Amino acid sequence: MKTSWNEMQAIESYVLTAGKPEDRVLFQARLLLEPELREKTYWQQETYAVANEYGRLRLKEDIEQIANEIAMSKKYASFRQKILGIFSK
Repeated sequence: MKTSWNEMQAIESYVLTAGKPEDRVLFQARLLLEPELREKTYWQQETYAVANEYGRLRLKEDIEQIANEIAMSKKYASFRQKILGIFSK
């Protein structure tokens, strides 16, 4: 199940919805005719889904860490008071 560079580029283009519409139609036809390509494309889509979810979770953790630092640090006390003043009106 070795993947060539050109095939990998075609899969990437399809999964990322890049490229020309006619290339997408041609690739979709290949997916119908080539089970191995269909499987490779499926796993590439799954890989992107996992990577995106990991990125979202990582971003959420980073935002929570920054929010906690702002909420707890004396360094940001005046900033925190300004923000609380805005929302207490």
